[in-house]
Amino acid sequence: MTVIEQAVADCLSRCQVGGQVAVALSGGIDSMVLLDSVHRILAAGALGGHPAIELTALHVHHGLSANADDWMAFCQRECDARDIPLTVVRIQLDRYQTQGQGIEGAARAARYAAFQTQPAATILAGQHADDQAETVLHQLLRGTGLAGLAAMGEVRQLASGQQLVRPLLGQPRSAIEEYAAQRGLAWVTDESNDDTTYTRNFIRHELLPFIEGRFPQAKASLTRTARHAAESAAMMEALAKIDLQWNGVVAGAETLDTLPKSRQTNALYYWLRWHGISAPSHAQLDEWASQLFRDSPTDKPHQAGGHDFVIRRQRGKLLLSR
Repeated sequence: MTVIEQAVADCLSRCQVGGQVAVALSGGIDSMVLLDSVHRILAAGALGGHPAIELTALHVHHGLSANADDWMAFCQRECDARDIPLTVVRIQLDRYQTQGQGIEGAARAARYAAFQTQPAATILAGQHADDQAETVLHQLLRGTGLAGLAAMGEVRQLASGQQLVRPLLGQPRSAIEEYAAQRGLAWVTDESNDDTTYTRNFIRHELLPFIEGRFPQAKASLTRTARHAAESAAMMEALAKIDLQWNGVVAGAETLDTLPKSRQTNALYYWLRWHGISAPSHAQLDEWASQLFRDSPTDKPHQAGGHDFVIRRQRGKLLLSR
């Protein structure tokens, strides 16, 4: 087994991947290496007694490039050559209507939505260690919190009974390029990847190389920061469950009345995440905590909330209405 194949096999076993599994296939080098390595692992029976895997591929056709149809055709040929079923999902994106996410964020959100329409219990994505380092740096410059600095996890829940797994997350881009060369793989190149007006490309092509000129181990340090942040975020979530006396259904509010504001905002942050609410700003959380938690034995009805939801405190419990 190559280093890449061993890393992928270890991840599939560790994440207990089984049943129908779809590789998110853009046709780029990362997704082609992932498709090829998973196919070879399964063909060799290298997972031993692991649950049977039915391998498929999923191509999301964004329609943003004049070459999009050619990329789709390439993915079809590569899947046909390996006898892997390919599903193509077409999505429509408007560069000028992205709800403040930018075209990168809108495309990412649309892909995740497309993933959730598929029957596969597991979606495999090709992000690697260099992508992780870029994400951490981007989040750091945005002033994000611990959850943002944790960047991408090896496993992410997409929907009930469906997970996104990133088997290459611990591998550098150089290892992926080496595997592709050894295997003689073909791939497509998205011309927009060189456009540094996009934040991700600016970080990749200009900012990170500049930093590495002074700090050669910058990427390794940034990915290590992501691991530390993920561990800390997990502890903060555990603390929120204790403070809210959270049982998976009901959250208590009375315990939080006499706790520091930082504990109150932390509890609110995770409680909203558990309910599928996008993370609000720290200023919003601070304001809502002031409205909901009082250093008083009385429990008068009070509320806070955003544009499409309301948080109510009633009889010592937090309630969410949409």
